[in-house]
Amino acid sequence: MIKLNLKRSISLGFIITLYLNLSAQNTGNHSLCWKITGQGLAQPSYVFGTIHLISKKDFFLSKPAETAFKSCKTLALEVDLNMDKETKKEVGKSAILPDGKAIEDFCTPEQLKVINTFMSDSVNISGLKIKLYSRLKPIYLQSILLKEQLKGDKSYEETFAKKAKKNNMNQVGLEAIDLQMKILDTIPIQTQISDMVTSIKEGKASIRTFNEMIEVYKSQNIEKLHQLTVSEDSGIANFEDVFLNNRNESWIPVIEDLIKKQPTFIAVGAAHLGGNKGVISLLKSKGYIVEPVF
Repeated sequence: MIKLNLKRSISLGFIITLYLNLSAQNTGNHSLCWKITGQGLAQPSYVFGTIHLISKKDFFLSKPAETAFKSCKTLALEVDLNMDKETKKEVGKSAILPDGKAIEDFCTPEQLKVINTFMSDSVNISGLKIKLYSRLKPIYLQSILLKEQLKGDKSYEETFAKKAKKNNMNQVGLEAIDLQMKILDTIPIQTQISDMVTSIKEGKASIRTFNEMIEVYKSQNIEKLHQLTVSEDSGIANFEDVFLNNRNESWIPVIEDLIKKQPTFIAVGAAHLGGNKGVISLLKSKGYIVEPVF
């Protein structure tokens, strides 16, 4: 199995739309769902940690989280999924390599052979599909390959968005989609290619890393998940600040505005919740009471 870089899969995985059973075990003080009260809030709001790489068999949503969701009037995701056609078109364009180039224009012959062999032999992609996929930026191609291997994935964000629509909830984004695209574009193409080739070559080691991340998520241990995310070597300068901390800080004023108006269910990548500069710590520093929901 190929491993999408796990740091990016947790923090910006919405763009890729690949995500992490009711049998999941909650141990100790661990929870993916946290209640926000205090500071004069009329009703509680909730923040929930998602993961963007998960198969259908591993997807789960606890009853307390379901209950919390149903009590809210607004759903806030990292970005609003209700994009107009023009925005969707721009998102699609941003996934394509510039100037009519293809992935072979950035690869060494050895790297290209590894990628093409993997596509044809391991995920049964060949011919015209290879030609089409070669126009994608490597990070998006890697995501598609992983999706092919999962053979059935489910999205927390899409699940919540569908539930919100059914419940006539407002839906908003904490940041603009173009910001996420710009952040992904800070990763050099050669780095993206190197990530993908390394993951393919690692084989079983990639599977172990991927499965470890899923198990930590299913244990609902957001602090360990945060630690795993920031400890993995990405080769990207200032990764934690660019992908996590800076975005967390920019979300807090938006979250405060939302929860003061009406009860809001905030669903963001779980790695954004833990740590000293995570969403939970930042909300507590503002005087809010943030407690795990079991």
